[in-house]
Amino acid sequence: MKKVFAVLLFLSLASTALLANGTSEKEDKLVIGVTFMSLRHPFFQEMKVAMEEKAEKSNIILRLTDGDFDAGIQSNQVNDFIQQKVDGIIINPTDSKALGPSVQKAIDAGIPVVSVDVAVEGADTITHVASDNYKGGEIAGGLMTGALQERNVDSGTVIIVDHAGVSSTQERNAGFQKVMKKNFPNITIEVFDAVGQRDRGMVVAEDAMQRFGDDLVGIFGVNDDTSLGALSAVERADMLDQISIVGYDAGDESRAAIEAGKIVGNTIQFPSLMGTTAMQNLVDYINGVRTEFPDFMPVAVGTYTKEGAQITD
Repeated sequence: MKKVFAVLLFLSLASTALLANGTSEKEDKLVIGVTFMSLRHPFFQEMKVAMEEKAEKSNIILRLTDGDFDAGIQSNQVNDFIQQKVDGIIINPTDSKALGPSVQKAIDAGIPVVSVDVAVEGADTITHVASDNYKGGEIAGGLMTGALQERNVDSGTVIIVDHAGVSSTQERNAGFQKVMKKNFPNITIEVFDAVGQRDRGMVVAEDAMQRFGDDLVGIFGVNDDTSLGALSAVERADMLDQISIVGYDAGDESRAAIEAGKIVGNTIQFPSLMGTTAMQNLVDYINGVRTEFPDFMPVAVGTYTKEGAQITD
């Protein structure tokens, strides 16, 4: 009987120890809050999945939130993370300036922050992980240049379907304009804000076709949704042979349109790599593996055309 009691006591103590260890391990997990500008966009969905996979492998708890293109919502999400005392925050801001105060509040509370894809202005983040968007804009300008030269076009109007207030798209915009102004001094470039959204991109393109008529020779959409929205409008107007469309991101839908000859090409990004790189840098900082980081950590961009994808050095 004593032996049975001893065994039961041992099992009870072992079980208690296992439970204690399990609780300890859970408590020891890093908790990272993540706020995306929107999870409706395939680009950010891909980034989210990659981050979830990395978190599972690394024993990290992610608290994922969707800002739904609303700076106020994202600000509240950051404040919630502060109240929850998360170990770190990754932010993909819908408005670079508007989110600055909330992010700095988190930093002042001792919570390290890394921005991804879109930088935060007015806050001392550890680093910013994103594509080299200026170079990506130059790539898009090169694609448009090739398309217009093939059509023997050297004058007219090219519009940029933009997302104002976002650092990444403004860098794309600037890189694109640099190449276009150099190659086509007689082409006018006009910029219209579509807030990075497909339905608004379609409206912008419709309005531009009415406003500029046959003078409209090209459209650059600063992301998948804006270029695909523009494509819907141009296709409906049966003007694909008169208007060259270039996009940015090269999601599945854009790739299909490129392969069908409806879109000239896209600058391609790698959202999975961006997301996991942001996570790794934040974790390294929290764990003291690294203490110094560059202000900007660029991720490679490339070109996607009918011929396929090509990484650009």
